[in-house]
Amino acid sequence: MRARMIVTVAVLVACCATPALAKPYEHIRTERNVGVFNNENETTFVGLRVVFSDPLTPLQAIGIGATFTLSSNEDGVLVYEGTILAFGMWEIDWALDGPRLEAAFWIDAVGIEWPIDVHSPEARMRFDVPPGSDVVSPGYASFTPIAIEFNAAWSKDPDGLPLERYEWSWSDGVRLAGEVVERTFWLPGSYTVILTVWDLEGLSDSVTEGFYLHLYLCDE
Repeated sequence: MRARMIVTVAVLVACCATPALAKPYEHIRTERNVGVFNNENETTFVGLRVVFSDPLTPLQAIGIGATFTLSSNEDGVLVYEGTILAFGMWEIDWALDGPRLEAAFWIDAVGIEWPIDVHSPEARMRFDVPPGSDVVSPGYASFTPIAIEFNAAWSKDPDGLPLERYEWSWSDGVRLAGEVVERTFWLPGSYTVILTVWDLEGLSDSVTEGFYLHLYLCDE
């Protein structure tokens, strides 16, 4: 009998495994433009003002924790009145070839407008920790080093423009640049990776994930 080293790979936070907190504004393109406004404040607002580059007619407006009605639509400026609770959501859909969303504001009970960031990019990452060639059970690998690919292709700019820069930073001091990067891990331990992306306007966003590479001894 002799001992050999086995690397156990446990991903603490993998892509989409744990839902991140909602962004104040999220933009989705399907067969239409979908703008999602999340009230991430511990405040109940009584209105929402949304400014587009040109006039438009919303295809749909729905919400959760919100009872808004469209009170005004002039020259691409939409004003919704009603109530949206803390951590409620309001969605506005418009035509895919429609105008650009320029600005948005929550309106509180005394008429003060709170700006919503509708232009910053959204950083998203994906990575998979591969098992070794001699698998003894799920999540176990029988060798190091382990090469892992980190992919930021799911990151996006709500304005529909390409992202300008991607930077990766790990807790052990390694830094790499690129939309898709690969690095090799030689030592077990707990790691944190931070992805930061920048758009063409210089606005940025970051996302952080963690994973753990643990070393075990196993008898043959």
